[in-house]
Amino acid sequence: MSSALITGRFRAADLVDIAKPVWTFDQKGHIQQGDPLQNMDPKWTYRSGLNTLARGMALGLDIGLRTRIVHLRRTLAGWSLFDALGHLAGEFERVLIAIPASHALELIEASLLSETERESMCTLLRKASYRPLISVMLGYQPAPRVRPYYALVNMDKTHAISWLAWEHEKSPERVPEQGGLLIAQMAPHYSRERWQVHAGEVIGDVAKRVAVLLDEPLSSPCFTDLCHWRAALPAETVDAEQLNAIALPLGLAFCGDAYVGGRAHLALEHGVAVARQIAGS
Repeated sequence: MSSALITGRFRAADLVDIAKPVWTFDQKGHIQQGDPLQNMDPKWTYRSGLNTLARGMALGLDIGLRTRIVHLRRTLAGWSLFDALGHLAGEFERVLIAIPASHALELIEASLLSETERESMCTLLRKASYRPLISVMLGYQPAPRVRPYYALVNMDKTHAISWLAWEHEKSPERVPEQGGLLIAQMAPHYSRERWQVHAGEVIGDVAKRVAVLLDEPLSSPCFTDLCHWRAALPAETVDAEQLNAIALPLGLAFCGDAYVGGRAHLALEHGVAVARQIAGS
């Protein structure tokens, strides 16, 4: 379903199928070819970035930005939404909540609905947990050595690096001429241990680990950046059917990766399925 949405209804001119495969590596840094069957599947991306899909899906919709909704109030007509200042942000017949389950829990705990309904939903939402992730961007001039793959994934989940991608292989427009960009997604255990460590120290350590893994002099990038993702990967998911069985009769529903696991296409498909449920309820 998600592939059909990307290549059909929300197709964009800069949609590309990444030509090179994904290879794997283990705790000792041994690199080998990935699963040939999985690598036969299309690997869709956009030259201008993945938010191209979100922009395409938003066309024709009234999208409100930079408004943090902190609580809901159930009314006879549906739901009233309130921002952080207590101001009414809008009134709607139905509400679809697609934020991380930990944030959804805070929202429902603060909302005005019956105690039984609120506690039933919160009990389920409390079961969700996430693995944190530190993402490090490493830019080089000239570009790193050409490889037969565009990304590496750690299969035994014991290495400090979980995923390493050559962003300039996805699209040369992402980097300056003759430049290169690597994105290192760090493993949950590494991310937890270094969550409070100064960004410069983490970046330096990651650059050295990348250089060792690739056996290439890449420990001194010319451009760097770092991002913390506290709710990056669901560790424990919530039973969406059980949760929405409580919520749907109220004109409320929940969707996202917290209910299906940390795969973008599964979260997208879940959102479509739940949207259809709430639209038909």
